[in-house]
Amino acid sequence: MSVVLASGLTTAQSTVTADMLTASLGTSVELVPWHAGSLDGAALILAPHEWSSGERRAALSAADWSWVHLTSAGVDFIDDAAWPTDRLLTRSWQCYAAPVAEYAVHAVLSHEWGDTPPWTAPETRPPADPNRPPVPASVSAGRPRGMWGCTVGVAGWGEVGRRIGRTLAGFGAEIRVLRRSRTAVGRAEPGIEFTTDLDRLLDCEHLVIALPLTPRTHRMFDAAALSRARPGLHLVNVSRAELIDQDGLAELCARGDLAATLDVTDPEPLPPTHPLRTIPSVRLSPHVAWRSRLSDVAFVADFVAVWRALAGGGPVPGVVGAGAADRARHMVVTNTKVGSLG
Repeated sequence: MSVVLASGLTTAQSTVTADMLTASLGTSVELVPWHAGSLDGAALILAPHEWSSGERRAALSAADWSWVHLTSAGVDFIDDAAWPTDRLLTRSWQCYAAPVAEYAVHAVLSHEWGDTPPWTAPETRPPADPNRPPVPASVSAGRPRGMWGCTVGVAGWGEVGRRIGRTLAGFGAEIRVLRRSRTAVGRAEPGIEFTTDLDRLLDCEHLVIALPLTPRTHRMFDAAALSRARPGLHLVNVSRAELIDQDGLAELCARGDLAATLDVTDPEPLPPTHPLRTIPSVRLSPHVAWRSRLSDVAFVADFVAVWRALAGGGPVPGVVGAGAADRARHMVVTNTKVGSLG
């Protein structure tokens, strides 16, 4: 079996990936270029963010692939309407969920505690004094801190959103989850409320955006919506910048109405003079929430999960769009050679 890996992996990374696939699938895996030819019916593993739009198009049209697996969680660069109906498209739906959720949880907790941490450095600790109050006034005074009784909105209830919501609910936060329709509202969970009302999320102390970017969600959080938010709302975006009216957010943050932690911006990176760079209540990071010790090869686990589902004849996880899985299933079952860009 050969796997066509379309990515910017180094030779060393390609070797590690091949070894992981070989060990997981129980058969030898070869990495060959996507443009090697004679690969019709094969599978293509594509790292979309390593390539320009022209290079992505070239890779996707280089052969009559039966299955394309994306190493990314996002699929907003794919034209669903033009996607071949007999070509399976899957994404890496869970491999980045833990680090992205960890980033979001850290953003919420650090916003709660970051301005006045409850601990002191060793060199600044005062000597023991039985007459001294046990809690410094700088910590006990001012606004309440922490998750117990805090309200947190979560837009998106996929792998990332569920981890964020359930983790913060475990700390005692009241979680409000936005669902697209009443039929999509999930089963009740302790500390978690499902709603179709966007204003319920805007009336929170924190709002974490973990939605996919689609025509329906584009600028869901526009200036009009953000202006209805509870004063002081802290917005965390770990998804796509286009979900938000960035200029409207900057204006509201500059006025002191909102605060924000943004791992995604438009463009990336922001120009040096962009207003978001100068607002004290805005924290920016360069699209790194997905990073972890395993992030370079994390997609392998999701690819293997899809492979095994195809081989076993069961429901296929991570599917995007309506592309049929029949050809991909046949390719897997018969061990047709698969390929990848090295």
